[in-house]
Amino acid sequence: MNKKFILRRIFAGLSALALIWFLWACGKTSSGDTGKKLKVINVGVTNDPASLNPLATYNTMASHAQSLLYLPLVTVTRDLGFEYQLAESITTEDNKTFTIKLRQNVRWTDGNPVTADDVVFTLNIWTNPKFGRNNTDYNKVVGTDQAGLRPEGTSETEGVKKIDDYTVAVIVKYPITLNVFNLTIGLVHSLPKHLYGTVPPENLLSHPPLFSPDVTNGPFKLKEYAANQYISYVRNDDYYLGAPKLDAFNFKILSGDQITAQLESGEIDMNLAYVGAIPAEDYDRVQRIEHLRTFFDEPIGVQVLFFNCGVINNLKVRQAMDLAIDREGIYKNILKERGYLTKVPWTYRIEYFNEAASKYEYNPEKAKRLLAESGWDLNKKIVFAVPAGDTTRERIANILLESFKAIGLNSIVIEKADYATIGSYLQQNTYDISIVAMPEIPLNQVYYLRLYGSQRGSWTNFQNPRGDELMDIIETSVDPEALKAAYHEIEQLISDEVPAVCVYSLLPLNAVNKRVIYGEIPHYGPLLEIHKWDVE
Repeated sequence: MNKKFILRRIFAGLSALALIWFLWACGKTSSGDTGKKLKVINVGVTNDPASLNPLATYNTMASHAQSLLYLPLVTVTRDLGFEYQLAESITTEDNKTFTIKLRQNVRWTDGNPVTADDVVFTLNIWTNPKFGRNNTDYNKVVGTDQAGLRPEGTSETEGVKKIDDYTVAVIVKYPITLNVFNLTIGLVHSLPKHLYGTVPPENLLSHPPLFSPDVTNGPFKLKEYAANQYISYVRNDDYYLGAPKLDAFNFKILSGDQITAQLESGEIDMNLAYVGAIPAEDYDRVQRIEHLRTFFDEPIGVQVLFFNCGVINNLKVRQAMDLAIDREGIYKNILKERGYLTKVPWTYRIEYFNEAASKYEYNPEKAKRLLAESGWDLNKKIVFAVPAGDTTRERIANILLESFKAIGLNSIVIEKADYATIGSYLQQNTYDISIVAMPEIPLNQVYYLRLYGSQRGSWTNFQNPRGDELMDIIETSVDPEALKAAYHEIEQLISDEVPAVCVYSLLPLNAVNKRVIYGEIPHYGPLLEIHKWDVE
């Protein structure tokens, strides 16, 4: 037995002991009766959230982890509709003024009511130039610039108005659809003004209480977060929909092969597929486990190869690398034909999908010719940044590495790090190429389009004036025909100019322990009904 395997087993054992201790503590806190058998669900994920501060959300896992603590105004449901949470309703008559009616029975865990003051306070944080983060979700609000920030020296955002204690109006510069509003401003997690209203805005991203919050309004309260190990929660008995049936809930942060093993052993009850994928090579094994029920979902997002176009600034090189990807081989040999293939970084599930732009080609000889024509220095080092944890993605990254070397890119090397680190490389454009999982929102793809193709908020350094024009149309138009034309054109532009390409999309296998009476995790609205989850 090799040393590396022994160390892994020791670490896994220590992590399990730590988790058991926290579950015991959760039971003592929640029930006051240590003799009571606790109702607990453990969910396996591969991504660490990096932060539980809702102002510092950098990845999908962070959004999931924070959603148990802080209610958004609205969330997407499993069937791609909307369910209002902190908001009772969001309405508009002219697509420019959006009226948010808040529920009047939601309270912070310290007993204070959640009111319009909290929502207005939070929106004003995001638009404050001293805060330290740009967010183009807010650049549509009256009184903000293209970065979504209001002028220096102002104390509030012109387009954000408190109407009464439970009503807020948000006024935008131009007509937008209710879908766009719900999927941008509607997703905000409000903070308690009475706790953080006096904190200088420039300190909020690093404010210690926001990293381990004890005043929240979601279905669960935070017990403990151990980075890269677990997040442990206890139920919020004062949740506005009633106390959850579970005493405690935990995310365990594992590698892909550990998810398979712990589903088998019963140490975890289910996986959160988008950020906790079962390795494709383990699908048959997991489906044979008697104490699990399993189901496949539609494609959930895409694994996208990003190019930093400030580094890989030669179009023919990017085209050559795309042509070197044997997607069909990956589909048959790695995904076992349980996936979806496309070139553009989204699937058929988005509205206005351009099927022609999604066509891919595998042609290594053509790739070699393009490299020869490009004048690129084939010995120039290219660092391939790969998040660790998802074993299927890691295997495919190694295949891509060899494919790129086979066409002549001799000095390409893989650098592995945790998901949060790789995500920071992308956000700061401090990478060469990278492969990461990207979600897709079928009802509004504009946020992710900006990552792929715009010089504002881009992860690719790809600058194309026509691309910016098209994204502005998509963000500001309410005309279905104009939206369709703009979407189709920008999808073709991204396909042609290759700032990013999809490598594969997995049909995720979801597994749930049969002891779970109620509860499973669909891709959209995965934790929406967690207060109803129950176990035998």
